[in-house]
Amino acid sequence: MKGLQRLAFSTRWDKALADVFAFLEKPMKQVEELLHKAIQSPVQEITAMASHLLSAGGKRLRPALTILSAQIAGDINSRTIAFAAAVELMHTATLIHDDVIDKAELRRGRATVHTLWGNEAAVMCGDFLYATAFNILAKDSDIEVIQAMAQTSSQICEGEVLELQLSFNPNITEAQCIEIARLKTAELMAAACKIGVLSVSVDRQIANALESFGRNLGIAFQIIDDVLDLEGSVEEIGKPVGSDLIEGKVTLPVRLALDSLTENERKIWMQRISEHAITPNEIIELARFARENGILEKARMIARNFAGKALACLQTAAFNHENSKQAFSLLEKVTQFVVNRRA
Repeated sequence: MKGLQRLAFSTRWDKALADVFAFLEKPMKQVEELLHKAIQSPVQEITAMASHLLSAGGKRLRPALTILSAQIAGDINSRTIAFAAAVELMHTATLIHDDVIDKAELRRGRATVHTLWGNEAAVMCGDFLYATAFNILAKDSDIEVIQAMAQTSSQICEGEVLELQLSFNPNITEAQCIEIARLKTAELMAAACKIGVLSVSVDRQIANALESFGRNLGIAFQIIDDVLDLEGSVEEIGKPVGSDLIEGKVTLPVRLALDSLTENERKIWMQRISEHAITPNEIIELARFARENGILEKARMIARNFAGKALACLQTAAFNHENSKQAFSLLEKVTQFVVNRRA
């Protein structure tokens, strides 16, 4: 059981997303087959590294968005499947690079690629996946799609550098937290939706609407991920609780928690963050404070606001295809799932 389906079953959302699973079953199987084929290399270690992470499943949210966006504008075709696979390859590449940068030991409950094969090999594997994604897009030769994904790749890198620049900075603002979420996470979701439309249609109005939908949904998704980092367990989120702050990432819920402390407490925390001195036990205490004082719920409300914006963008699309209403309904369910998940 993989992707959205496995995640939903683990959080008892299987009934709520039953229609989504039923619709995605066949195209997602095609995406998985293409992913398996794409990562085959005569250098066996590359295939082994890529398979290690891809076989762990993950949410497969981005290719699902590509497929559902295509359904908004027309009928899913081979280009849709190819674009969805390219999106997932790019996403997987970013995860491998992220884990190297963060020195993370776990991803999706498994040892990270760099802990098993080393940093150098992991970086090269990430580069291989990026190149493979663009090779798929180049074979299709749609310049608008290639430009969209190239721009997204640049924005992801900008987000990574911005996050590094602001790491262990207790003065980071809410706006900066959201900007990092937009660059690192939301822009790839925006592109995934846009190229899904472009795989079946040249309707720029629908493409732009779905792009905006994906961007707002992506920000909501990242905020919820940041919340889960403080309220989940290692079994639920696949990595140690509070690992973001240990790595120096002052995320939105952490920012909100710091702002809710007394002035003296905040000064102590800000000093310890800036000195890279935060311990896991201290993060557990901050997470408890955030839960008990409604701070995590406040962050969830901000995520829900972005989800509302996403659905408003979706409603601006001109639904002139017979399957548009079904796809809209499925995207609504995915959106609600994203902001209401608890693990």
